[in-house]
Amino acid sequence: MKIHKDKIIFRDPHLRSEEGQKLQTKNKKWQELKKDIEKNGIINPLICVKKDDKYILCMGMRRFIAGLELGIEEYEIEIVPNDEIETLLNATVKYKTKHENGKDLSL
Repeated sequence: MKIHKDKIIFRDPHLRSEEGQKLQTKNKKWQELKKDIEKNGIINPLICVKKDDKYILCMGMRRFIAGLELGIEEYEIEIVPNDEIETLLNATVKYKTKHENGKDLSL
């Protein structure tokens, strides 16, 4: 489902500030992500929890920030039930920190 950017809010209160968002953009991998989004668009949906008439962004913060900088107005999202989000986040953290052939897979 496509949602306008104004309906999406950050789960992490620190990222709701411009300063917090800028901290996410200070590394080379983020710049590569932004270039890829500029070229190909956002391929994977943002993962959100619905709260009232807003959608709390749980996964995809850097993609969302890059999209904002690139002027993207609408985002494809996937809504996850609130009671399942912690399990999903925990599984993702474990996956992202695994190594393959000595290479860190996390961004």
